[in-house]
Amino acid sequence: MVEFATQYEVESFNDLRLRLVTPPDALEYFKAFHESRENNASYLDLGYLAKPHSFNENFASFMATIRSRKLDLFGLYSGKRVLGAGVYHFVPYSENGCQIVLWIRTSETGKSIGAYLLKCLTMHAFFNKKFHFAELLIDETHTASRSMAEKVGYIYIETFETYTQGEKGSGKYCRYICFDSTIDALAEGYGKKEIDLIDHPAYDPKFIDLILNEDTNEAFKWPPPMLRD
Repeated sequence: MVEFATQYEVESFNDLRLRLVTPPDALEYFKAFHESRENNASYLDLGYLAKPHSFNENFASFMATIRSRKLDLFGLYSGKRVLGAGVYHFVPYSENGCQIVLWIRTSETGKSIGAYLLKCLTMHAFFNKKFHFAELLIDETHTASRSMAEKVGYIYIETFETYTQGEKGSGKYCRYICFDSTIDALAEGYGKKEIDLIDHPAYDPKFIDLILNEDTNEAFKWPPPMLRD
């Protein structure tokens, strides 16, 4: 379960707002991204912002991105200034979860804003988007992000070999997952692993008895069918 905001975060970030990035935010978003380009290039695919283009070309791609139904782009704002951004992607193995990808403006690093943004994005996923869990895929060598994930409340699940993004991509991703309070309560109450409950029908109180059915538990245990060898 995601950790609550610390006293420092409450006092320091009370005026910050998480909201969808909109067309009027384009110029400020580009400024923040280009300021952070070197850091972002280490572990992210920069997409249409990888090379310099005219504002009109970037704006056209920006509009296509925020209009896409494949992802939602959120920014963390201090007034109109973009301090960081996060994207929600659907995960291919479950309709009950999402993957979060985020970055922090270079001038804002070292202020604990990254952890705060991740908390905000995770809580939005649970309370507004109604997901049961949120996932992070972090390069095995990106120790700072792995530490931040654990600090926020994400649990390490596994490391696997795959194509990894960015100039420093190692070829291995670590999967971290944060579970909502319902999954945490079920796991604690019935002695189950959280990861085995992400799609379990017992999430719905009408089907709670199925958590005692071993055939059902076997069918929904991790990893899901599409991730099994």
